[in-house]
Amino acid sequence: MLGIATVPSVIMGLGMLLLPESARFLVQKGKVKEAEATLAKITGHDDVTAELKEISETLNKETEYSSNGFLHMVREISRSVPVKKAIAIGCALQAFQQLAGINTVMYYSTTMIQMAGISDDSLAIWLSCIPSFINAVFALVSMTIIEKVPRRKLLLSTLLGTIVGLMLLGGAYFSISRTTAPVNHANSTCPTDDVITSCGSCVAHSDCVFCSTDKSTEGRCILPTLTDNCTEPDMKYRVSDICYSPYSWTIIVTMVFYIALFATGIGTLAWTINSEIYPMWVRGYALSLSTMTNWMFNLLIAFTFLDLTRILTTYGAFWLYAGITIIGWVLFYFKLPETRGVPLERVEQLFS
Repeated sequence: MLGIATVPSVIMGLGMLLLPESARFLVQKGKVKEAEATLAKITGHDDVTAELKEISETLNKETEYSSNGFLHMVREISRSVPVKKAIAIGCALQAFQQLAGINTVMYYSTTMIQMAGISDDSLAIWLSCIPSFINAVFALVSMTIIEKVPRRKLLLSTLLGTIVGLMLLGGAYFSISRTTAPVNHANSTCPTDDVITSCGSCVAHSDCVFCSTDKSTEGRCILPTLTDNCTEPDMKYRVSDICYSPYSWTIIVTMVFYIALFATGIGTLAWTINSEIYPMWVRGYALSLSTMTNWMFNLLIAFTFLDLTRILTTYGAFWLYAGITIIGWVLFYFKLPETRGVPLERVEQLFS
């Protein structure tokens, strides 16, 4: 299974052999004529003198800063308000990409599907392939439209859809939690401080077990003991983790909707916009910082998801992600400029 991952890696490696060198790299190496030809091919203009001049000036500035060391670069960043704004927006894009909860779906998709009541392990594993497939398909969709639609408009519209998807995903889990088999309190023995009304709220307590004559009939919520372990012949349905619900299918539908909007928007645009908003002299440092932000919040979300489902319930966790994403939408609405078509040498003006 792990060996399959080499296939796309080999394809990508072969594809990279066909990539031309960038005009910046060619100017840096003194190959001005080749850089001119590359720029003419990219821009569609024969006269690229102005572009070459801007690239040369930026390279000289970058060389000056980098040759003086890291601390000098930090001082220059701290003196430049546009660069600080750009880095703040870039890091915010990466942070909210993760705070939208995408990696809870990607990492815990099998667990989430089982939480929805699909107890067959083999079926749950196969269904967990759906999120990855949808993510890949709509990332390709984003690639086809990203140069046709303004970045800002695409991000804000799809982020609204992502928020709706998170609300619907939480709503699906909420419906499931209310439609599992009811509990007969007269015959139940599981001691908790919470009100247990259904199979779902019963097995939410790690020590409790729900048992019934079948998956949709009223049953008992017990604390298993030697004398009371739900072993009666008619108790054919006994669960300690996953309860049946007639609405389990809604998890798959809402998950697909959520991932489709996420992958079309902030899933790809966080990286695209980050590659466009930094002036060349600070681009390497700024991209490293934004990438570090992405992985830090990735770790935070991955570590806290299961704890959040225990504290807030599964639907509460997704509604929390929706609330956080709303904050991100408001931030980007007021602070994110349009970057499509802006040369790297002029991006500093966007935040002036």
